[in-house]
Amino acid sequence: MTAPFIDVDERLDTIPGTDFSLIQKIDGTAFSIDTLLLANFVQFTPEMLNAADLGSGSGILAFLLKYRNTVLQITGFELQKEFYDLSNRNLELNKQFDGLFFESMDIRDIPARILPESFDLVVSNPPYFQLGNGRLPANPARAQARHELNGTVLNFVEAASYMLSYGGRFCVIIPTSRYDEICSYMSACRFGIKRKEFIIPKEGEEPHLVMLEGEKFFGGECEEMKPITIHKKDNSFSDELQILFSAGLKKYS
Repeated sequence: MTAPFIDVDERLDTIPGTDFSLIQKIDGTAFSIDTLLLANFVQFTPEMLNAADLGSGSGILAFLLKYRNTVLQITGFELQKEFYDLSNRNLELNKQFDGLFFESMDIRDIPARILPESFDLVVSNPPYFQLGNGRLPANPARAQARHELNGTVLNFVEAASYMLSYGGRFCVIIPTSRYDEICSYMSACRFGIKRKEFIIPKEGEEPHLVMLEGEKFFGGECEEMKPITIHKKDNSFSDELQILFSAGLKKYS
């Protein structure tokens, strides 16, 4: 097989917990542990046939879901051209993944371009920071990935609600500082929160991220899962993460 072209600002990464590699930028926009955790957090059902990744970047989350569930048809929606192009280069590199597509689209334009209720699962790792909250990175791509320059968290929730059929699932990761905010958005967009899992950056510290699964029109009780810790006090990876890296992502069958 011909070696893929890797630009000077890129690297080829073998993705932990999997057997495939992706081209990633080395400017701070490469995937992080939170993406891996979100991919592992998703619980598939037999009814799930079509999935969407909102703000798909280099395609990492979509590839991870496809790795876990090979029958799922997945479309990633990405606004930034350089990441849209990168995701398609990664698709060319990983031709074993059938039924994986990427669209160049602003998630705010989805109601004008996508049929409503046409997906069973939507996932997203949206920008964590509100515009005006914190210093913008000098790198424009990193700034758009981390700050709400091209769509707010509310826009992502609204898009997911529009795209999902009755009983469809929306899985998202967000800083705990925005937990109450996103819960109010999800409620307004007809999601009931079915599961949540907090992420602790280091033993002894408070959670800094939370993963949520919302179901369209769900009215039951929310299951709070055991928090997952990333690092031990000595900065090594926790036992949970080491098991994930060695055993791999949970395959759906």
